Amino acid sequence: MRHAPPTANVDVACLDVAAVGADEWSGLAALLDESERARAARFAFETDRRAYIGAHALLRVLLSRRAHVAPGDWRFASAPFGKPYLVSPPRDLAFNLSHTRGMAAVAVAEAARDIGVDVEALAQTRDVLRVAERFFAPDEAAAIRAATALEARNDLFFSIWTLKEAVVKAEGCGLSRGLDSFVVSLSPLRITGAADERFSLGQWRRRGFCVAAAARGEDVAFSLEEETAAALLAESQSG
Repeated sequence: MRHAPPTANVDVACLDVAAVGADEWSGLAALLDESERARAARFAFETDRRAYIGAHALLRVLLSRRAHVAPGDWRFASAPFGKPYLVSPPRDLAFNLSHTRGMAAVAVAEAARDIGVDVEALAQTRDVLRVAERFFAPDEAAAIRAATALEARNDLFFSIWTLKEAVVKAEGCGLSRGLDSFVVSLSPLRITGAADERFSLGQWRRRGFCVAAAARGEDVAFSLEEETAAALLAESQSG
């Protein structure tokens, strides 16, 4: 009797950066290491700085949930195309993170599995049709062109964009792989155009943002949790 492969669980969490209290930021920043705090300080705008701090603090607490390691003890490095990976303490954990003004998102999974996550605000004013026609596959650009209502067009664009970004981030190859090299289907969630690759996809709407996650393989179960700074700080101090 053939047994089904075990399901991999990918935990996705988001942090509403705008809801973080002024008195909570120092505690979140304290969870980061020196290099992360130095990078945060280089952001020109406070909104970007806070999104970065929120994402990295969220990542550290989520990793610590899966291992008996203090959030501040994790150390990371980056692959040639910028994808971060865990250096120490050595644990068989995969992760990815994303942040934009107002929201941070993190995905964590056990075992060596390629995963990616992306978050974008839905209420943006960019010319999404122009971007789609330049970077998306022809069928995707045509679908966005057919959505004449501005809100519907923006929603469709970011639904596709975040899923594409999540897949590319899972692969870790940056934009060396064109976004038009594969096609995203929204119903059901899947990608086509890359016969040798299989990705599972997850997508959610939270507080005016679109969050998407991708994991290599077809045996994946996604979950999404909304976190608060207060809960993260309490958890980081409990260990």
